[in-house]
Order: sequence, then structure tokens, then C-alpha cells
Amino acid sequence: MARELFSHDPDTGMKIWFDYNEITDEVTLEYDQDAEPVLELNKAMANDTDYTSQGIKREMWHYASIPNGVAMKWLLEEGLDIYDENAWPQIMRKLNDPMYGYLKTTHKKHSIEAFKGKIA
Repeated sequence: MARELFSHDPDTGMKIWFDYNEITDEVTLEYDQDAEPVLELNKAMANDTDYTSQGIKREMWHYASIPNGVAMKWLLEEGLDIYDENAWPQIMRKLNDPMYGYLKTTHKKHSIEAFKGKIA
């Protein structure tokens, strides 16, 4: 059987592909997402210093946007669930690492202590 589109979320761009291997009797689900729109918006927000300043003043600082594809990759490869409050110290370390700077909507750096009890 050929790989088939199983699901597509037009809001997030997340696609789930289904493949069944008759020889090995294995099912494979593959997730993919065009994260470029999210990453471009992250970059635009990070370069808008007023956006960050106003967010901090209102105590609603938009610190990062993690595309679903990245969240899924972290979950499957590292067991890191962005919806688990206990995982946020590790997630904040990732977000503050220059390697993952593209996920941030600001050029400032923040620590996990500021998020304790406030993670939705």
C-alpha cells in the first residue's frame, strides 16, 4: 500500500501520513508540518521591540511559539511534552539555547522561575 494522507489540519498545516507495509505487517504514521509561517511570524515579533515591551508591561509576555511539528518531534524523540508543566525547565533551556532561537518571539532571555504556576 502506498503512503496516504490520513489527516490534515489546515489551521496548523500539520499532516499525518499513513503507510502500511504488508511484508512486515507494520503501520507507520509520519507527521509533517510546514512551520515556515509560524517561524516567519516569530521572527517578525522578535524584531518588534514594542511588542515585547507591551507584553512585559501587561504581564502577558509572548515568549515563544513552538510549531506542532517541533512539539511532536520533541515528544517522540525526547519524551518532552510541552503540555506537561514539569517539562518546562527543560523546554526553557531549549528556548534559551541559540540553536532554538527561531522559536522565540523576543530577543530577550527569561528563566523558568517566572513561569511557575502560570503555564497554561
